Amino acid sequence: MKYSLRKTPSHLHLAYKYGEAGDGLMGRHFMLEAQERVLTLTIDLTPNFHTRNKGASAYLDAVNLAHNHHKLRYLQCSDNLVRARLIRAWEQVQQPQLRMCLELGQRGRYLYAVQPHSLFMGGIQFDVEEAIGDEPGPAFEEPLLHTEGNHA
Repeated sequence: MKYSLRKTPSHLHLAYKYGEAGDGLMGRHFMLEAQERVLTLTIDLTPNFHTRNKGASAYLDAVNLAHNHHKLRYLQCSDNLVRARLIRAWEQVQQPQLRMCLELGQRGRYLYAVQPHSLFMGGIQFDVEEAIGDEPGPAFEEPLLHTEGNHA
């Protein structure tokens, strides 16, 4: 069964192994799918790629996630509505296992086993226990300028 935890955008904070961090991402369409004991939280991150300004922090953080998805240590969401609805679903399942799926559109789909923690100041943190699987998208390279040939 699928539940919508939130449709509108919410700010996310990511941390990677070796001290890297990303604080500019926005997630939307927070969906929770329950299959017996396994709860899968899916977060759509594709809007971060839909910008004209390729120097924007949201775009750069999204590209960084696509390249370093295997180094993800945790994801924080400061939204109390997501937290409250997730806790409600969590309490209805005996010995639940939580997975988190990050949707990056054409740049891939990444699945993690996570452990949730409520944050003291509100929101929720998902500690990554292991990367379960990924469906990387086609490689995205920045276009190179054509430098060969004779120029007049």
